[in-house]
Amino acid sequence: MALTVSFIKRIKLLASLTAVFLGVAATTSCGDNDFNDLPREIQQFISQYFPGQGVSGFSESAGTYTVNLDNSASLVFNPSLAWTTVEGNGSPIPQQFLFDQFPSALYDYIVTTDNLGEVYAVTRNAGVYTVTFHDYIISYNTATGDIQPVVTGPGANG
Repeated sequence: MALTVSFIKRIKLLASLTAVFLGVAATTSCGDNDFNDLPREIQQFISQYFPGQGVSGFSESAGTYTVNLDNSASLVFNPSLAWTTVEGNGSPIPQQFLFDQFPSALYDYIVTTDNLGEVYAVTRNAGVYTVTFHDYIISYNTATGDIQPVVTGPGANG
């Protein structure tokens, strides 16, 4: 009798673990084959900062990946698979991304100016982060620590 009960418990445990595994796999990939075709580093980035978001499509050119999430952000990764652009497409960028990926001085500036939920896009290139808020843009130079407004529009130079 004890052997039968132990066997039944093992079967139930195995069935439960299988159901949990399948549920996690479905949530991570959202049933989207494009997600599975991406490099592991990009998959991990999406799972960490945009959990539950499916991949509507991606392109790869010369090692640079452009990834579009379902009804959400657009992401660009360089050939080293490091992010270079996160565009919220009208939605704020996840705050956990800002905390984890921004230099502390830039993150602190955003917090102290009460703009934590107002970051809509960010690009980093050659030690400069360009951060787009609802109605203005700043640049942060990692070498100097300078934060400057970016002037755009008809009166801008450049």
